[in-house]
Amino acid sequence: MPLLVSGQWSIKAQAATGCSGEVEPVRWNETVHRHAMVPNEVWFFDDEMFAPGDLGDGDEKEPPAEQTDSSSEGQGPEESWMYNPTWPLPALEPLTSGHYMSMEIGNDSVGALRFNLSSDYRTTFCVTLQSIEDGVSTPVEGDVYLLTTSQYRLYEEIYDISHNSYSFWDDFGVDELNALSDIPPEWRSFSPAGWQTYRDVHQYEQTSEVTFSVSMDGPELYSSLFGGSEWQDFYLVVDTWDNTHDGDAPAPETNVVADVTVMPTERTLILPPWTVPLVFFGAMAALIATPFILNSRYMNAGMGDSNDEATTTVPLMEQRAMDVHAEDE
Repeated sequence: MPLLVSGQWSIKAQAATGCSGEVEPVRWNETVHRHAMVPNEVWFFDDEMFAPGDLGDGDEKEPPAEQTDSSSEGQGPEESWMYNPTWPLPALEPLTSGHYMSMEIGNDSVGALRFNLSSDYRTTFCVTLQSIEDGVSTPVEGDVYLLTTSQYRLYEEIYDISHNSYSFWDDFGVDELNALSDIPPEWRSFSPAGWQTYRDVHQYEQTSEVTFSVSMDGPELYSSLFGGSEWQDFYLVVDTWDNTHDGDAPAPETNVVADVTVMPTERTLILPPWTVPLVFFGAMAALIATPFILNSRYMNAGMGDSNDEATTTVPLMEQRAMDVHAEDE
């Protein structure tokens, strides 16, 4: 696996993001696996789709410049094995040591790194995005997402649809597509353009630098409605296309270099998942019982022990008058 960026940029990236610690050389296809998505080499003429080689030698049609993407011209930095991986994908070892890596991502494309995260470790990701021209680095804005395997597959389908089936989006309408991107996260997966990030929170859009951490209660599994569970890897995605989210960054119109540092830290205290509802139940029970306890203490306030105190009676006016009359006699 080639390392796409020289070491001088890695020092800047680590210093800028605040990630520090010992890192080990990346063992590609063992602890980290590289993925990519690029626009396909597809041309459209009068609502007809052609792939390279479909046009005969005598055909006078030429692909319009605005419909020819950078990958068809050989300008994309990605290599074919990144977006055409060999199946089945290699199983990765749990990530237990720090790594630094860089990847170059073409315009209107996606770069992704696949990891096998362990619930015994707290994993911190530090990502810096920049463009490199004439040896000078310039910060550039993009989108960074953390997805599980099932989420990445849906995201991949949306990318393929938006780049290959142009007639679908034209018929669907821009207004309808924008409306679907505004729906709440819990309903987003039911829309044609819906996709979610891990825990609905690990999406960092219109940014050139981000640092975040992930801790899991246990192994990440996906359970389908038809039974069975599937192991979930994690994909750190760097997005340089105008996706279906309203708040995402537009395509930067340049290649993007992503400097990524991943630092796992072993967790010393791991509480089981059932402790969360137990603590919540205890807090609710205490909240409900507090008014009853305060009322009981208020009602009992000022009442002493009858065994230690002499009982006295309050004299009545009639009784006092009879005592005075008896003394006069």
